[in-house]
Amino acid sequence: MRDPRPGLIWSTGRLARRAAYCDYMSSPRWFALREQWGRHWMARPGIEPCCLICGAPWLLERHDLHHRTYARLGHENCRDLIPLCRSCHRELHRVLESDRSWRRLDRAQATDLIVRALRRRTIRGWSVSHKTFGETEESCR
Repeated sequence: MRDPRPGLIWSTGRLARRAAYCDYMSSPRWFALREQWGRHWMARPGIEPCCLICGAPWLLERHDLHHRTYARLGHENCRDLIPLCRSCHRELHRVLESDRSWRRLDRAQATDLIVRALRRRTIRGWSVSHKTFGETEESCR
């Protein structure tokens, strides 16, 4: 489990939620959901999933799914999750946790805005849609 930022103390409730989250993320149920997510992605748009920031091919064995929302944790739908390579996922969390203003937004909204910003910075010159990521998951590039 990730430690709180320096100088920040987590409540016992927050610690309990983080422990439950970590248990879920290492459970067979989560790994089965990741596989189901990959099959769903392939069935709908018919293309391989890729990192929504850098465009690298997304591989089930090596890459991450980022939760746009925790509202349905344990019962996620496909729009709750976005494919990210490990380095882009770390960068997204670095930005998300760098400023309280991000945490004041709805998590899905903050995620979408950060992904757009990182995408513009990383992939200058690519044609990028300005719709929400739930609407543009058909095309990574």
